[in-house]
Amino acid sequence: MGSGISKKHSEKPVAAAPKKKGKTFQLKCLQGHEGAINAICLSPDGNTIITVSEDKTGILWDTKTEEFVEALTGHTKYITSVCVWERYVFTSSADATIRKWNLESGSCVKEMKGHIKAVNRVICSGNFIFSSSYDRTVMCWRAETGERLKTFVGHKSSVISLLVVSESSYHGGGGGAFAPVDIEDNHDTLISGSADGTAKSWAMNSNDCIVTYKGHTEAVMCLAVDGKGKTLFSGSADHTIRSWDILTGTPVRSFKGHQGSIIQIQVVNKMLYSSSSDGTAKCWVIEFGDCTRTYKGFKSSVTQMHFQDGILFTSGDKFVKAFDAKSGTSKRIFSGHTASVGCLMVSSGRLYTGSCDNTLRIWDATKLRDDEDDIYSNGKENGVKK
Repeated sequence: MGSGISKKHSEKPVAAAPKKKGKTFQLKCLQGHEGAINAICLSPDGNTIITVSEDKTGILWDTKTEEFVEALTGHTKYITSVCVWERYVFTSSADATIRKWNLESGSCVKEMKGHIKAVNRVICSGNFIFSSSYDRTVMCWRAETGERLKTFVGHKSSVISLLVVSESSYHGGGGGAFAPVDIEDNHDTLISGSADGTAKSWAMNSNDCIVTYKGHTEAVMCLAVDGKGKTLFSGSADHTIRSWDILTGTPVRSFKGHQGSIIQIQVVNKMLYSSSSDGTAKCWVIEFGDCTRTYKGFKSSVTQMHFQDGILFTSGDKFVKAFDAKSGTSKRIFSGHTASVGCLMVSSGRLYTGSCDNTLRIWDATKLRDDEDDIYSNGKENGVKK
C-alpha cells in the first residue's frame, strides 16, 4: 500500500447517527486516510470513488463493496484537488506537481511538472487538463500524454478558481466531453478567478487574455456560468456575487446579502445558489438579483453545497443538512463526523462525505422528499429564513 497511509480501512465503530422515525442514516464509515480529506470525485462508470487528503495520498474506493481498493502514493505534500478523465485520475498538490494515475491499478503513470508553487486546482474538460497555482498562472495539459501545452499568464496573485465554457455545453453537447483534440482549433473559453480580485477569460487557441472582469475588491473564490454560456457569475471574499456579460466583461448585476466570503456558487435554471463563510447558503433569482431564501443552521462556514433533484445539500461544522430547495424545509441532518466536513458528493441515493476527522462516510440519501421538517431543527438556529 505504500508508506504514509494507514492499512486500516474497515468500518470503524462510531457514535450512533441521529435517527428519524427509527432510521439511522449513516450506512458506513471508512478509514484509510491519516489526514483531513480535501476533495472527492467519482469515476465516469460510477464504480470508483477517489478521495485525496492532507496526508499526501489519494484512495480508490469501490462503490459496490464500499471498501478500500488502492492507495495513490507519490506526492510529497498535501493534495488539493482531484478529477477523472476516462480511466485516469489527476491530482494536484502543494508540491507544485500534478500526477496522473491509472484508475484500475492505482499506479502513477505521469508526473506533470511546470508550476513552481502549490497547485490549487485541477479540472478536466474534453481532452485537456487545466491547473491553477499560487505561482499566478494557469496551465493546460494534454490529458492523454500529460504534455504541457500552454501557460496563461496575467494574474497578479494566486489563481484560485477555474471554469471552462465549452461551445458544446450550450449548443446541445455534453459539456465539452467531445472537445477537439487539437487545442489550436479549440474555441472553448477558459476562465480563471484570482486572489487579485479579478477573473479573466482566455482563448484556448492562443495565450491571450480576452476579457478581464473587474469589480470585486477581494479574491474571486468561485465561478459559474448560465446554461446559455452568456453570463458569468463570480463569488468573492468581498461578500458579493457578481454577474457579467461573458463576452465583453460588462457588469450585469451584484448580488448582496452574505456577510462573509462566498465559497461556492451553482446555477440551476433561473436560480443561483451560494454558500458562504457567514454560516448560510442562499438562493437568488438571477434576473433580478433578489435573495428568495436563506438556508441557516451552521455556526461556521458552509464549506460545501450541492443542488440535486430539488434538494440542496449543505455542509458546515461536523454535519450535512439537506433542504427542500424550493420550500426551504429542512429535510434531514447527516450527523456523525467528529470534525468538519470538507467535501461531499451525491450519487445513486448515497451521500458521501469526507472530513477533517480523516474518514469517508456513506449515508442514505433516498426518500428525502418524504421526510417532514427535520426533528433535530433547533428553532431559529436551524431554521430557514425567507
